[in-house]
Amino acid sequence: MGFRSFTAEFESPIAPARFFKASVLHLHENCATIMPLFIKSAAIVEGDGGVGSIKEFHFTDFLPFKRASERVEELDKEKFVYTHSVLEGGKLGIKYKSLWRKIAFEATPSGGSVCKLEGKIEELEGVEFNEEDENNSKEDGLATYKAVDAYLQANPDAYA
Repeated sequence: MGFRSFTAEFESPIAPARFFKASVLHLHENCATIMPLFIKSAAIVEGDGGVGSIKEFHFTDFLPFKRASERVEELDKEKFVYTHSVLEGGKLGIKYKSLWRKIAFEATPSGGSVCKLEGKIEELEGVEFNEEDENNSKEDGLATYKAVDAYLQANPDAYA
């Protein structure tokens, strides 16, 4: 049993403020529209969306798990940084003992952004983590942000 860390990033033509607004501040309101294949619904179930708040996600039958909840650990609206930890559901208890992710949106010279993801996983005892698992963790972490990116590019007036 140990800890694994990973980083990943991608560039988007979407400005950081707009990207942050859609993918962090209002994600619980729009994720079923943006990712209908995967998410049925989401809501803030405790708090006001700020640090300490808990968000809950309910998934479609496409995924092998039905729900997940996460706690907001950091929310910096000026620097466009969001950190959360998974409390239950998803791959927690299957592959991970704990999971923490930090996403940051940095401006590019062209007016877009670089979406930077950091993650830390505590492995479950007896679960072997290999390179494929690590790559899946990166892709799982970026999937939401890539979906929001595609949605915002297809809907230029959304969250403007």
